[in-house]
Formats: sequence, C-alpha cells, structure tokens
Amino acid sequence: MTTPQPIPLVSQPGIKKDSTLFEGQNYTDGEWCRFNARALPRKMAGFTQVTADLPEVVRAIESYMSDATNYLHLGSEGHILQVQTDLNGSPGNMVDRTPAAYVPDANTLWMLDQFYNEVGGSTYIIAHPGKNLTDIASSAELPFYYGVANEAGLLVASGMDPVSGGVIALPPYFIAFSNSGRVDVSKVNDPTLPNDSAFVTDQKIVCGLPLAGSNGPAGLLWSLDALVLLTFDASLTQGIPFDFSTISDSVSILSSRSAIEFDSIYYWAGVDRFMLYNGIVKELPNNLNINFFFKNLNFAQRQKVFAFKVPAWGEIWWCFPFGNSQECNHAVIYNTRLNIWYNTPLPDGGRSAAIFAKVFQRPFMCDVDATQTGFTLWQHEIGVDKVRPGKVFPIRSSFTTHTISPLSAPKPEDKAFRVSIVEPDFNQRGTLRMTLLGRANTRVAETQLAQQDFPQPPVTAQDDQMIEIKAEDRLLRFKFESNVLGGDYEYGRAMVHIEPTTGRFTQ
Repeated sequence: MTTPQPIPLVSQPGIKKDSTLFEGQNYTDGEWCRFNARALPRKMAGFTQVTADLPEVVRAIESYMSDATNYLHLGSEGHILQVQTDLNGSPGNMVDRTPAAYVPDANTLWMLDQFYNEVGGSTYIIAHPGKNLTDIASSAELPFYYGVANEAGLLVASGMDPVSGGVIALPPYFIAFSNSGRVDVSKVNDPTLPNDSAFVTDQKIVCGLPLAGSNGPAGLLWSLDALVLLTFDASLTQGIPFDFSTISDSVSILSSRSAIEFDSIYYWAGVDRFMLYNGIVKELPNNLNINFFFKNLNFAQRQKVFAFKVPAWGEIWWCFPFGNSQECNHAVIYNTRLNIWYNTPLPDGGRSAAIFAKVFQRPFMCDVDATQTGFTLWQHEIGVDKVRPGKVFPIRSSFTTHTISPLSAPKPEDKAFRVSIVEPDFNQRGTLRMTLLGRANTRVAETQLAQQDFPQPPVTAQDDQMIEIKAEDRLLRFKFESNVLGGDYEYGRAMVHIEPTTGRFTQ
C-alpha cells in the first residue's frame, strides 16, 4: 500500500470560465474573490450603505470634492440628485437638482462630467440625458444641463446645441458629440456657449474620454465604428482649434459606458472582444473568460454594461447583465498588474452604476434592489461585511481550484486519487468551509465527496489542526468558502495528502 504524499494545493492565478473544467491549471470558479500581489486568492472587501433613499435605479455617477464634502451627482430616469458625504462616506444632505425643463424618460442614460468655468469662477457639473439606454444608436438630440457642482440649485440648459451622444470636458474647452460624427466645441472656458462644429466620422459618436499626457487638451472619441483622436492645434485661429484623426475605423464599442482610462491606458469592451489604446489600438488578450462574457451577456441590455476601476488592486471591472437578467448582476475583472482575468456575481440583485471617487480610497456603487424607502448607494471596499444601519450581513466569498488528477500528472496514470488530509494555510478570520468535489471522468456530473468546516487559527485541538477526510475519485477539485459575519481570508500554500489508487472510468 502506498503512503500518501503531500502536494501543494495551488492553481495558476485567474479564474478560467472558458473551455472545460479539466483543461488548464487556473482556478475554475470564484465568488467575491480577487488575487493579491502574490497572485493568490483572497476575499474582496465589504460595502456599507450611504443612503437607501434613492427613488430610482441610478445609471450615472459623478463626484466632486470641496471643503471636506463629497458632492455625488446621480442620474436616473427622472432625476439628477446630489448626495453629499463626508470624508468617511457618511451621508449628508440629498438635493434634487433635476432641470425644470427635463422630461423624464425610461430610455434616459445620463452622461455626467465636470468642468471648471473660468468665466464664472466655479466648477460645473454637466449632465446630458441621452435617449440611449435601449438603443446606443438613438439619434434623438437633447440639450445638456449644468450648474455649480457644490451648490443646490436646479441645473439649467446650456446654450450649446442639443446632441445625441454625450459630453466630455477638455479644459479650457467643452466638447459635445452627436449623430454622423458631429463634434461641437464650446467657447474658451465657458461650456454654456457654442463655438463651432465639425464632422469627424460617419456614424454617431457615443463616448469620449480626456487623453492624458498631451501638450494641450486632447481626447479620444468612440463612434459606433471608429476611434478618433482630437488634439489641440494653436495654429487654427478660425473655427474649431482641434485636429481630428481616425486612429482606427475597424473598432466597435459595446456600451457608451464600457470605456475607461487606467494609468494612461484606455480600455473598452467591443461587441466581440476587449480592446486597449496605448498609442496604438490592439486587442486586450483574454484567454480565461472572453467567451463566458459574450456568450452570457444579455446583448439586448448592452447599454447597461459599465466599467469602473479599483486602483488599489489594479482592477478594471466590466459589469454586465448575465443571461436573461435585465440588470448588471455579474462582472468580469481584468487585473492590470498581474495581467489576469477573473469574474464574480455582483451582490444582491446587482449594480447599476459605479465610480472610483479619487479623493477616497473606495468606490461608490448603486444597486437595483428596492427597499421600503428606495434604492441604495453603497460605499465599497470597506470592512468585510454588508452593512446597513443597525444590520450587518455576511458576504459569501469562495474559490475553487483546478482539477487535480493522476491523468494530468507529469507522468499520467489511469488511476484515482485518495485524499486523506488537507493542511489549510490561510490568513483567516472566522470559520471557513472546504468542499471536495469529484467525478470519475470528464463526461459525468460532479458530486460532493466531502465537506468540513475549519476554524481560524491558532487552534490547539488536534481535530482542528488538519482536515481529515477519506474520499477518492479520478478528477478532484477543492472549494474553499467564507460565509460568516466578520469572515475574511487570504490564501497561502495549503497542502493535500494524496495517494494513487485503482481508477475507474465510470461511477
């Protein structure tokens, strides 16, 4: 009889959702789990309620900080609300700043930005209510509105022409974009007055971002089929003082909210792949969950897809409606530091909008679950639990290893593995659960072979020091899960004691 041998229970970083469970060495499943700087799994942080009084699902968030107060502007079907918080994210006043002339519409997808108006000496919040929620190519043109960011008055209409696409601040100019590649540029230092227009591509422009590291104002504009660069040109004394050049006329964009800048590189989701721009346009490689994303995306709800970033962890999240969901209830995540991908279900019924407020260490997100008082604005990346006033809830987090089998060993053997002991290695708070999953071959359903909880160290009882189990199968996966109040973990280098046994092709 052979003696069980200890082997490291470590998979390659990232969560692989494409291909089969037997192919590859990456982790195969995860929920509310990310990877640390050493490329090992750990639980994501928790989130705390800011306010649960939002009257509608929020589709856009913009943040402005002044005198220790954060002014969050939230755009929904019928409202532009200002929610004030302090430096800790604690809520203050909530003010309705909805323009008097705005007519609520279920298809409204607000685009928000801010602009320092040197003429008025104030920072403005700029809001455009595009009719784009159900149709990214909608040609309906509407005015955009503005108001001082840290004041409470209703927003008022700009004197610039109505547009269908949206707005972008490129100080000292303000840019609006619309159908047939139309770009409108404001007067210098005043986003309320028009200067001139140009037509720079042949289809509607749907998204724009400032371009960092340029001499003078510059930006990127995404149309439905092209990426356009605009750069300031001081020699142009008549008309628009910008040069326009098409970087690529063979790109697509999935959603007007799916483009994001991270450390001066621009990332976005197209209709069939992920892309980046770092001076040139190229595909962002994804061999772990690209098929998972596009196969399960509810494409009819494409405009609800939104991107946001968590710089502390080097992450870009693309939140999307999974399957038949009408709201974003899942996310794929690209870790820019480790160059890996993973995914997670989103909390509760999902999230509808998010922003990383730069003055804070943590992002804000809005949910899609109505309480008795309304929808909730959350501050994420705080603590380890879900926190409402007077109530605390655990957050489930888990990860599952790759498939371990004698069939995939360096010298494959037609045998099974018998598991006798697992030696956990975690920075751990609260009880964790280990579940051993197995199957006889790749064609049969996976079954639960064993399950055992283990407490946080240090422990003295011998039964708590190791996980002793007796189970065997030809293909094995190990799942670790936290789902208790105050629960947290960071994975290390667990060991599993196994020995080969006579294998069976079938159950």
